Amino acid sequence: MTLVLLIAAGAILETLFIMQSYRKRDLYSVFLKTIASAIFVFLGFHCRNLYIAGHELSEPIANYSAMLINGLMLGLAGDLLLALRFVCRKLHTVFFITGTAAFFAGHVFYIMAILKIAPSCWHYAIPIALVALGAAFFYSHAMDVKAGKIAPLGVVYIGCVLFMAACALTGAFLETSRALFMFFLGGLCFALSDNMLVVLSFGKNDSPYRNAVLHVLYYMAQILIAISILFLP
Repeated sequence: MTLVLLIAAGAILETLFIMQSYRKRDLYSVFLKTIASAIFVFLGFHCRNLYIAGHELSEPIANYSAMLINGLMLGLAGDLLLALRFVCRKLHTVFFITGTAAFFAGHVFYIMAILKIAPSCWHYAIPIALVALGAAFFYSHAMDVKAGKIAPLGVVYIGCVLFMAACALTGAFLETSRALFMFFLGGLCFALSDNMLVVLSFGKNDSPYRNAVLHVLYYMAQILIAISILFLP
């Protein structure tokens, strides 16, 4: 029951944030976004406790859950920083870069978590991630994205997100892991959300609904990643 309540509460708060962000990006919208993001951190801890209650916690699985929760907490920090860029316009670029850096660190922890379950998956993930990065490049070009001096950082970040998703996908097949397949679904949502965010932030061909869709995808990503703990063997 707690699991369902946490997911529902987060979905409601995320919806309220999206509605508020269309009206005005202010401290209230920052509050809503931060609380919604805190929900998936709590969800990660709750899923870990549920797993421990019914299973013996081996070292790889303990490390997986610890790395995953670290990633969720860095996602919370990234959400807060990115939300603040609309409130303090003078520090917009600083908050954008630091928020992106927090997410990047979170993705590194996610990759480390995956490698605890499927240590050899990265060999197969590299070519998949490179192909996906090429597709992301053509998408951003088609949407007339102009990121200026921070473009190289954006390429590295998007590459990291795609590599994370590719590691989860290949790891799911190599280890026949339901947990990593759930992680892959979350990683796919993450990749789609972040590519849409790039277009929203630096592109010209934008849609008024892009902001809502990318936040829904992002919330789904963090939820799927958090609950992947429950699918561990």
